[in-house]
Formats: sequence, C-alpha cells, structure tokens
Amino acid sequence: MARSSIRAHGPTESLRAKARLGIALALAPAIAGCVSYEPAPVDVSQVLGQLRARTWELPLDADRGASEGAAPDQLAAFAITHNPSLQAVRAQIGVAEALLVEAGLLSDPEFGWDAMNALASQLIGDSPSSHDYLSGLGLSITLPRPGELDAKKGAARWQVEEARIKVVYGEWLLARDVFIAYEEVREALVLLEQNRDLIEVAQSTRDYFDRAQAAGAATAIQANLASGDLLAIQADRVRLQARLRDARHRLNALLGLPPSTEIPLASPEDRETSEKPEIDPEELVERSLSLRPDLAALQASYEAAEEDVRLEVARQFPLVSIGTGIWFQPGFFTRFNRPAIDTAIARRETLRSEIEAQVHEVRRDIQDAYASLGETRRELAFLESELLPNAEESLRLAGEAFDAGEVTFVEILTLQRALVDARTRTTVARAELQRRRWRLLAAEGTLLTRNDDQAHRDDEQETER
Repeated sequence: MARSSIRAHGPTESLRAKARLGIALALAPAIAGCVSYEPAPVDVSQVLGQLRARTWELPLDADRGASEGAAPDQLAAFAITHNPSLQAVRAQIGVAEALLVEAGLLSDPEFGWDAMNALASQLIGDSPSSHDYLSGLGLSITLPRPGELDAKKGAARWQVEEARIKVVYGEWLLARDVFIAYEEVREALVLLEQNRDLIEVAQSTRDYFDRAQAAGAATAIQANLASGDLLAIQADRVRLQARLRDARHRLNALLGLPPSTEIPLASPEDRETSEKPEIDPEELVERSLSLRPDLAALQASYEAAEEDVRLEVARQFPLVSIGTGIWFQPGFFTRFNRPAIDTAIARRETLRSEIEAQVHEVRRDIQDAYASLGETRRELAFLESELLPNAEESLRLAGEAFDAGEVTFVEILTLQRALVDARTRTTVARAELQRRRWRLLAAEGTLLTRNDDQAHRDDEQETER
C-alpha cells in the first residue's frame, strides 16, 4: 500500500519541481530588468542655498559691450533658462513623454494556475493526478481592440505636444513680463534722476528766498513756500526709491535671482525703439492665430480630445483574450462603452468652445493693445511738442520778468511746480509707450525670446522622436 502511494505521488512531485523551475526561468528576465527603489528627498534649505547662489552675468554680445548694461531681450533669455516656475512647467514634458511610452505598450500576458481540479479530486476521495495539476495551468493575452492602440498613442503624442507648447506659452508670458518689468525699472531710475535734479533746483530756489527774506525782499511766507516745495520733492524721492526697489524685486523674481540683486540696465539710447510700420489690427489678429502659443496649446488639447473620442469608440468592441482558452468581455453592463463615448465627445466640444472663446479674447486683446498704443503715442507727442516746451519757456520768461519786477515769488514757484509736473508726465508717458509696445508685440505673438541652448535642446529632442 505504501509502495502504491509512492508511485502515485512520485510523478506529481516531479511535475511540481518542473513547474517551479519553469516559473523561475520565466520570471528571471523580469527580475533582472527590475529597477530598485532609490529615495530622492528634497531639502528645502539646500534649495534655498542654490537660489541664493544664483548670480547674474551679462552675456557678451558682438554689437553690445558688457559695460552698456542689460537689454530686455538679454534679460528675457536669462529668465527663460533660470525662472523656477518655468522650469517646473518644462519638467512636465518628461511626464508626458513617459506616458507616450506607456501608451504604446501591449498588455502583459497573464499566467495562472487553478487548483480546483486537484481540490475536487481530493473532495471525492481520489488522489490528485498529474492531469489535475496540468489542467489548472492557464495563459491569457488580452488583445487590443481594432484602432485602440493607435488612438492611445495618438492621444499621448498630442499630450506631449501640448506639454511642449505650454512651455512655449510660459516663455511667451515670461518674456512679456520681463520686458515690462525692465521698463518699470528704467522708468523708476529716470524719475529718480530727474528728482535729484529737481532737488538741486528747489534747493537753489529756497536758498534764494532765504537770502531775499534776510535782505527784506521776500516775506516769511514766501520763503516757507519755497522750503515746502523742496520738502515735497524730497518726499517724492522716498516714494520713488521704494518704487525702484519694488520694480527691481519684481524683475529679479522673474529672472530667478535673489531680490537684492542690482542689474545694470542698458541706457534708453541703447534700446531698440524704432517704430514698426502701421498695420491694420485685423491683419494682426489674422497673423496671431498661427503665432499665439495659448491658441496652439488649446489646439493641441483639442487634438488630444479628438484621439480620446477615437479611443472610446474603439473600446465599444468586445475585449478578447486568448491563450489556453478564449475569453470575451462583451460590454453589456457598460452599454458597449456608449457613456464613455458621449463623455469624450462632450469634452471635445467643450474644447471647441474654449478655442472660440480664446480667439475672441485674442481679437479683443490685440484691438485694445493697438488702440492703447496709439493713444499713448498721441499723448506723448502732445507732451513733448506742447506741454513740456511751454512749461520750460514759461519758467524762462518768468525769470526774466522777475528780474524786471513784473512777477512775484509765488508765480515763480507756481511755474516751477508746473515744470516738475510736465517733466514727470513726459517721463511716465515715454515709459508707458514702451510698455504698450511690448504688450502689442506680445498680443501678436511675436514677443517670444528663446535662448539658443534651449532651442538646440528642443531640436535634439524632436530629432530623437
């Protein structure tokens, strides 16, 4: 009886050993290709140290020496490389590219063993045989539905494209903000310089009134008014210094530099301020449709949604798995994927509406920027040709009339205040005109600065794809 039992179980033990060996050989390549987990903790103190160590270096230019200061295009190129927020957006490309690889993979085969035959033999009092163990082995491979794999890869490709365009969109916004922030720093510097000159003029006026009061030629009220004008201009200097500090902080934040960094800027005469030929705003709108990265990003999202519709349509067919048997998943309970198809179509139509709304917004943006530029240009032309020359001439004539005894001290002070106001308004209008030029170029989609290194990296990645 014992010998019979040994004969009955001997082939079974041998079969089990062979099965274990086969499983081990099958799993060996998978185990060899596994990646071990490596933690990557983030030390915020180290991150802060790296940000503090970042410095500004003016790029050498064949046409502009390093001593001339930084031009806005140089600042924008630096910001595109070093701005932390843009770097975070750029990192999303790697995620999208990894998802593209995943989308092109087939489902892994499934191996299994069902012990029910062996258990059933034991339940009815028989000893499990090799047939019972062999019949429990199973293999299954799930086949993609027709067009399903192509649709998944198509959607993933457009998601990669969307991620890349979002980087371009971020660069576009960043370049616009850097150009405007640059102009705000320049404006604050010019106003501070004018304020210094005005303080010297107000000091000389106050000293003159003080001497006139001592000689009995001016009253105490007149001398006090002259001192009040000087104090008001000195108070403006404190405000302008705070304005310069705030403008520098905003610019440094865009550049990814420490707030206390002071970057020498190009003088106004070194900047490119040539007027572009007048173009009809509707023509600018037409041209912007192929240049604006925000529109391109929405179009990429729409194309990805289009592929999602195709994917869900492909998923309405039964899911088939083959191997040691054939299995069908017909989709009765999911209504043959009809709700998912409707959802994908609705998402696609939502993006179509968003594109229409964005085109409408682009048209408004360009029309507004175009009209604002013309209004500021006309205002500056009036200030430079009429108001400022009039204030300067009035003060000059008042000086001559004062020597002749034809005007009072108070009239001199009033005309001096008018000249201060005219110079300030002219300086502000010049800076505003330049800012509105940048805004119009950005609205057109042409104010997009990318450094050569980043463009080269993008070209290499495109070649690899």
